[in-house]
Amino acid sequence: MSEKQLTIAVLGAGNIGGTLGKKWVVAGHKVHFGVNDPNGKNAQTLRADAEIGGRAAIGTTEEALEGEPDVVLIALPGSVVESVARDYATRLDGRIIIDAANRMGEDSMHNLEHFQRHAPKAHVYRAFNSLGWENFAAPNFAGIQADLFYCGPQDAAQASVEQLIADVGLNPVYLGGNEQMGLLDSIASLWFTLALAQKKGRHLAFKVLTDK
Repeated sequence: MSEKQLTIAVLGAGNIGGTLGKKWVVAGHKVHFGVNDPNGKNAQTLRADAEIGGRAAIGTTEEALEGEPDVVLIALPGSVVESVARDYATRLDGRIIIDAANRMGEDSMHNLEHFQRHAPKAHVYRAFNSLGWENFAAPNFAGIQADLFYCGPQDAAQASVEQLIADVGLNPVYLGGNEQMGLLDSIASLWFTLALAQKKGRHLAFKVLTDK
């Protein structure tokens, strides 16, 4: 169980959101999934999961954000993040936001500009975007814990982000402030190249090796 219980709004219940949300429920956090259709396939799959059961709330995006969550995970298609940032600006402002969405095919994969414009007081971090969801479900490779690179402001919110990464079973590796979001996008591109283009498989992660 996690040392500190957080209230988390997980926006999106696909492979990324569903897998991370499940890990956080098991770790003892209070999770509310926000989905387009609370009766849709993804929502029904979550309700049927024995490890989630009635331990997580599943509703609309509005309902997930109503409870003033400590953390908001953006696990949505990259193409819809701007509209979500705009439509829920008041509820997102001041929150810890973890941007896991990738805007595929665009000059920038991250969504920092949208949150800076619509929720300027939010603490925006970039994490969970550089690996496939399979590595969140199984972060251990023959006894070796995979690393997860992330970036964002070095303030009080950082501890919560590191805690949530660790609760998934990954080792958090901090790359710096939000000026490093482009670097994280490049790491995501590296993952796609190795896992898909080079056909090494989606259960593929990274590990930093150092003498220190």
